[in-house]
Amino acid sequence: MPKRLLLLLTVLLASSPAEVTRAQGGRDAASPVTAMRQADTEVRTVPLVPPRLTVSGAQQPVRLQAVNVTVELTSGFARTTFEFEFHNPNARALEGDLEFPLLEGQAITGFALDLNGTWRDAVPVEKALGQQVFEEVIRTQVDPALLEVTRGNNYRVRVYPLAPRGNRRVRLEVTEALRADGTYRLPLLFTDQPRLHLVVSAASPATVTSFSALGPLALTLKPGGSYGAQTVRTKYVGSGALEIRVPVVPRPQTLIGRHGTEQYFLTILPKRGAAPVAPRSVQSVDLIWDASGSGARRKHAEELVVLDAYFKAFPDVQVRLLRLRDVMEPAIGFSVVEGDWRELRRELQATVYDGGTNFDALACAANQPCAKVTERLLFTDGLDTLGSAPLGRSPVPLQIVNAAVSSDPARLNALAGRSNGVSLNLLQQPAGEAADRLIGAPQRPLEVEASGAAQLTVREDLRSWYVSGRLTSADATLRARLPDGAVTQLALTPTANVDFIAPLWAAWTVEDLRADEHLNRAEIRRLGERFGLVTPGTSLLVLDRVEDYLRYDVTPPAPLQAQYHTLKQVRDAQNVRTDAEHLSAVQQMLSRYDAWWKRDFPKTAPEPKPEPPAADLDASGDSASPGLELSNGDSTPLRPAPVVPQASRAAPSAAPTPSSSSAPAQSGAVTVQLQKWRPDAPYAERLRTAAQADLYRIYLDERPSYELSPAFYLDAADILLERGLPDLGLRVLSNLAELQLENRAVLRILAYRYLQAGHPELAISVFQAVERLAPNEPQSYRDLGLAYAAAGDEQRATEALYTVVRRSWDGRFPEVELLALNELNAIVSRGRMTVSTAFMDPRLKAAHPLDVRVVATWDADNTDLDMWVTDPNGDRVYYGAPLSTQGGQLSRDFTGGYGPEVFSLRDAKAGKYTIEMDYFGDNQQVLSGSVTLQVKVITGFGTPGEREQLITLRLKDKKDQLLVGEFTVD
Repeated sequence: MPKRLLLLLTVLLASSPAEVTRAQGGRDAASPVTAMRQADTEVRTVPLVPPRLTVSGAQQPVRLQAVNVTVELTSGFARTTFEFEFHNPNARALEGDLEFPLLEGQAITGFALDLNGTWRDAVPVEKALGQQVFEEVIRTQVDPALLEVTRGNNYRVRVYPLAPRGNRRVRLEVTEALRADGTYRLPLLFTDQPRLHLVVSAASPATVTSFSALGPLALTLKPGGSYGAQTVRTKYVGSGALEIRVPVVPRPQTLIGRHGTEQYFLTILPKRGAAPVAPRSVQSVDLIWDASGSGARRKHAEELVVLDAYFKAFPDVQVRLLRLRDVMEPAIGFSVVEGDWRELRRELQATVYDGGTNFDALACAANQPCAKVTERLLFTDGLDTLGSAPLGRSPVPLQIVNAAVSSDPARLNALAGRSNGVSLNLLQQPAGEAADRLIGAPQRPLEVEASGAAQLTVREDLRSWYVSGRLTSADATLRARLPDGAVTQLALTPTANVDFIAPLWAAWTVEDLRADEHLNRAEIRRLGERFGLVTPGTSLLVLDRVEDYLRYDVTPPAPLQAQYHTLKQVRDAQNVRTDAEHLSAVQQMLSRYDAWWKRDFPKTAPEPKPEPPAADLDASGDSASPGLELSNGDSTPLRPAPVVPQASRAAPSAAPTPSSSSAPAQSGAVTVQLQKWRPDAPYAERLRTAAQADLYRIYLDERPSYELSPAFYLDAADILLERGLPDLGLRVLSNLAELQLENRAVLRILAYRYLQAGHPELAISVFQAVERLAPNEPQSYRDLGLAYAAAGDEQRATEALYTVVRRSWDGRFPEVELLALNELNAIVSRGRMTVSTAFMDPRLKAAHPLDVRVVATWDADNTDLDMWVTDPNGDRVYYGAPLSTQGGQLSRDFTGGYGPEVFSLRDAKAGKYTIEMDYFGDNQQVLSGSVTLQVKVITGFGTPGEREQLITLRLKDKKDQLLVGEFTVD
């Protein structure tokens, strides 16, 4: 069958309208908002953030070959369906990721993929399951597609693969409310000269106000009473825009939509006119300015215009400026006198945008200075990449201004609403209205109640309120109390039936629930699954074969359900392994490990070892060493042994021998010396040789050339930390959280570096985010457990590690349960604090202290790294010989990614040991550059004197051999 699409489209972004009214006022305006009001009728298109597209191995760009656009306009809403056809001119299959933002008020209500000429609709799945299914299915070279939302309003399409020299089609449906004046605007910005087919239909005689790129377009009455037009261009060139104005209905109207057996309504209540501005008194204010890396993408000119109006309305005010990044920086005081805020303005314009965003720093207690001001002003996009605490209330009004395309309006609305403040989106409303709302006294919200309807949700724009809910009776009525106190009551009699009303109600309800997302996570997921929405808890998934849906218990689209249920009955009748059986298997692993631990091994030099015959290989490809029984696992073929002779192993030429500058760490009778990573990029040498006072400025100077490179931030952070600038080092490191939203590989690197820098408290919240993103990977729980242990919370550490022990995992992670169990038992046996183990199976409690334990992990999925440890006898332990003569044991080989691979030695022979890593290869479809490797050397493992040293390195090329370091046993 044809292979799968690749990305969703650069064009999608160009087709998502974003309009605001630009304020043209300034300090010389006659009144705070007069100049803004004069600009309220000016419409401009805000350039959207370009989609971040990742395609590996594309020698020629993937080309947009054809576009079909269908626009349906009805009763203040638009539904736009895009069908894109792509062509891959390359000779190899490709995979790609495309990230793009939607605007506030836009919702994706449909996603489908073309399979052999037939559209297959996506089905909703739990977000973590969708990610798991996608990544596991592509390992079998089958055709999945996944649409998911990351933090904020950022969406990502993952499709694999686009066939060599083949075409692929994808369909996307976006629903949105029209502008307050009834205008719909569709930019058509294509650079590939595709064939364009445009179809427009409207329920009323709409007016096409502009369409210069394609020439005149008129909507004419069609049979059946609707209005429509269409046009076709063989090679569309240009950057035109379709703009249509639908007549605004001056009276209330109700739309009805059905979902299953239930009906949902949406009532539009026109406003009577703009409310008058009611000035208030402001004496002091905290101005919180989001200075994180993503803050650079906000529309600062619009923000400054609103501030100009603010200080004209409140000309004498004390201001504390606080910059928010990974931490809240100390306040800087300013006095605004007679509206003169030039000094503050210059300070804002000099802001350096760098680091992650931590909304935990917004917490404000009643006894703090932040609670003594009249109000707090927050300028931000709302993308909280580091915070972990639930939303709290501000003791004084929190007013929020958002001028970013990629943002989190639901979170910002909740923050402001809880504190009797306003949340202003400068990309969704004219600047004049934004200034009025910020300056004027808070208005009462619209209050609604209904008879015969439930689960109401309310939205508003300049000219209307929108009330939506679920109908429970055929004779439903709505009662609304307006902000001016007037009461309106009307029967919910439908004026039109529209099928997108139900998913739109569900999308709005999800936004409301996100005010307490940590409490409403399950309900958000249920709504997404029920209505087919992309939410923080659900994604949309397309699979090729019914067997793939069955494997993961994902109900397929209707055409496949009969076959699916037949196969499911057969599958469910088969026996499955129970939890008790799994724990019994873990107990057997522990018994074999206990037998190795109790065995006495000679410390003399070994006899030469012949290569193992094929008959001695188990199903996993590992050689069966004496005294170490290996259970069957995945069928990975045996790889050739390293060609370097064991007795004369030389260090790889690419890696220098550790020197005295490698900062050895002493623990008991074992000296550990690890090889520090020394990047060879041009910027690294410049940073290393810079004067202390110039380091950060040089980093900022180099940053634009490496803006999206995780390696750059890692190297720069390392140098800043080594040079004694911890605050700046942690700030630079926190940029990793902003680079690729919800990329668990990047987040793992960030958390590992926090641990290495001695900040486990920072690593915990990042690992918690990884666990939510990838609950199907044992490393998510293991990493979190070890971070808890490093922070001193050994009870939570053991509970997290036991999750790895008690659950069954994919065959890519052989015997990971045993590795986590050893770490759990070591925490208990070293006795630093009392830990309750009542939750454990008593058969799994055992102490196995070690002289040395070496652990290697890495960030890349589908990637095979191998650890080699050579002892003083010249005896090397590796995947082909996992047990040395003196008893050094290597754990099962992780050929599918992440690790851990663990070397364990109970009684270490005196002498020097070397640790090396071999980058054997990878099967990644999307390469993220170098693989980040973490190696931890633990001495006195499982004893009160346990010590560890951690190093993070990078491997750039397959077959790289890297000398990680040495340890010496006295």
